[in-house]
Amino acid sequence: MKNLHWYYILAGAFVTILAQLGAWFQHNLQFKYPKYDETFWGWYALSVPLTYVFVLATKYNVLGYGSVWGSRFVGFAIGMAVYAIMIQIYFQEKFTMKIAIQLLLCFTIILVQAFWKDKVT
Repeated sequence: MKNLHWYYILAGAFVTILAQLGAWFQHNLQFKYPKYDETFWGWYALSVPLTYVFVLATKYNVLGYGSVWGSRFVGFAIGMAVYAIMIQIYFQEKFTMKIAIQLLLCFTIILVQAFWKDKVT
Protein backbone atom coordinates (compact mmCIF):
# COMPACT_ATOMS: atom_id res chain seq x y z
CA MET A 1 0.00 0.00 0.00
CA LYS A 2 1.42 3.36 -0.95
CA ASN A 3 1.66 6.16 1.55
CA LEU A 4 0.28 9.57 0.62
CA HIS A 5 2.22 12.63 1.66
CA TRP A 6 -0.44 15.27 2.26
CA TYR A 7 2.01 18.18 2.53
CA TYR A 8 3.23 17.49 -1.01
CA ILE A 9 -0.28 16.80 -2.29
CA LEU A 10 -1.46 20.20 -1.05
CA ALA A 11 1.69 21.97 -2.25
CA GLY A 12 1.36 20.20 -5.61
CA ALA A 13 -2.28 21.23 -5.95
CA PHE A 14 -1.48 24.86 -5.11
CA VAL A 15 1.47 25.07 -7.51
CA THR A 16 -0.49 23.23 -10.22
CA ILE A 17 -3.28 25.81 -9.90
CA LEU A 18 -0.74 28.62 -10.29
CA ALA A 19 0.80 26.94 -13.34
CA GLN A 20 -2.58 26.28 -14.94
CA LEU A 21 -3.65 29.90 -14.35
CA GLY A 22 -0.48 31.13 -16.04
CA ALA A 23 -1.02 28.80 -18.99
CA TRP A 24 -4.66 29.84 -19.26
CA PHE A 25 -3.71 33.51 -19.55
CA GLN A 26 -0.90 32.69 -21.95
CA HIS A 27 -3.22 30.77 -24.28
CA ASN A 28 -6.58 32.52 -23.97
CA LEU A 29 -6.15 36.20 -23.12
CA GLN A 30 -5.57 36.92 -26.81
CA PHE A 31 -9.26 36.23 -27.43
CA LYS A 32 -10.34 38.84 -24.86
CA TYR A 33 -7.67 41.39 -25.80
CA PRO A 34 -6.61 40.95 -29.46
CA LYS A 35 -3.49 43.10 -29.01
CA TYR A 36 -2.08 40.22 -26.92
CA ASP A 37 -2.04 37.77 -29.83
CA GLU A 38 0.80 35.38 -30.69
CA THR A 39 3.07 38.31 -31.62
CA PHE A 40 3.05 39.69 -28.04
CA TRP A 41 6.58 39.11 -26.72
CA GLY A 42 5.36 38.83 -23.13
CA TRP A 43 3.97 35.34 -23.75
CA TYR A 44 7.41 34.13 -24.76
CA ALA A 45 9.06 35.79 -21.76
CA LEU A 46 6.48 34.13 -19.52
CA SER A 47 7.15 30.66 -20.93
CA VAL A 48 10.43 30.07 -19.05
CA PRO A 49 9.17 30.83 -15.52
CA LEU A 50 5.88 29.10 -16.33
CA THR A 51 7.76 25.96 -17.35
CA TYR A 52 9.60 26.06 -14.01
CA VAL A 53 6.27 26.28 -12.14
CA PHE A 54 4.92 23.26 -14.06
CA VAL A 55 8.10 21.27 -13.29
CA LEU A 56 7.81 22.18 -9.61
CA ALA A 57 4.12 21.19 -9.59
CA THR A 58 4.97 17.84 -11.15
CA LYS A 59 7.69 17.26 -8.57
CA TYR A 60 5.36 17.96 -5.65
CA ASN A 61 2.57 15.83 -7.11
CA VAL A 62 4.91 12.88 -7.69
CA LEU A 63 6.24 13.18 -4.14
CA GLY A 64 2.68 13.40 -2.82
CA TYR A 65 1.04 10.61 -4.78
CA GLY A 66 4.08 8.42 -5.21
CA SER A 67 3.86 8.04 -8.99
CA VAL A 68 4.45 9.98 -12.18
CA TRP A 69 1.29 8.54 -13.71
CA GLY A 70 -0.87 9.74 -10.82
CA SER A 71 0.70 13.17 -11.02
CA ARG A 72 -0.33 13.45 -14.66
CA PHE A 73 -3.97 12.66 -13.90
CA VAL A 74 -4.09 15.18 -11.07
CA GLY A 75 -2.50 17.87 -13.22
CA PHE A 76 -5.06 17.23 -15.95
CA ALA A 77 -8.01 17.35 -13.56
CA ILE A 78 -6.88 20.55 -11.86
CA GLY A 79 -6.22 22.10 -15.28
CA MET A 80 -9.76 21.33 -16.43
CA ALA A 81 -11.22 22.89 -13.29
CA VAL A 82 -9.09 26.03 -13.65
CA TYR A 83 -10.09 26.29 -17.31
CA ALA A 84 -13.81 26.02 -16.51
CA ILE A 85 -13.59 28.72 -13.83
CA MET A 86 -11.54 31.12 -15.95
CA ILE A 87 -13.83 30.74 -18.97
CA GLN A 88 -16.73 31.75 -16.74
CA ILE A 89 -14.89 34.78 -15.35
CA TYR A 90 -13.46 36.14 -18.61
CA PHE A 91 -15.82 34.95 -21.33
CA GLN A 92 -19.12 34.24 -19.53
CA GLU A 93 -19.60 31.09 -21.60
CA LYS A 94 -22.61 29.06 -20.60
CA PHE A 95 -21.95 26.48 -17.87
CA THR A 96 -23.90 23.42 -19.01
CA MET A 97 -24.76 20.09 -17.42
CA LYS A 98 -22.25 18.47 -19.79
CA ILE A 99 -19.44 20.65 -18.40
CA ALA A 100 -20.58 19.98 -14.82
CA ILE A 101 -20.44 16.22 -15.39
CA GLN A 102 -17.02 16.49 -17.00
CA LEU A 103 -15.73 18.44 -13.98
CA LEU A 104 -17.25 15.85 -11.66
CA LEU A 105 -15.32 13.20 -13.57
CA CYS A 106 -12.12 15.26 -13.17
CA PHE A 107 -12.59 15.41 -9.41
CA THR A 108 -13.37 11.70 -9.41
CA ILE A 109 -9.98 11.13 -11.05
CA ILE A 110 -8.29 12.99 -8.20
CA LEU A 111 -10.21 10.99 -5.58
CA VAL A 112 -9.36 7.68 -7.27
CA GLN A 113 -5.70 8.65 -7.41
CA ALA A 114 -5.64 9.66 -3.75
CA PHE A 115 -7.69 6.90 -2.16
CA TRP A 116 -7.61 3.79 -4.39
CA LYS A 117 -4.86 1.60 -2.99
CA ASP A 118 -3.01 -0.77 -5.30
CA LYS A 119 -1.57 -3.99 -4.00
CA VAL A 120 2.15 -4.12 -4.62
CA THR A 121 3.61 -7.59 -4.94
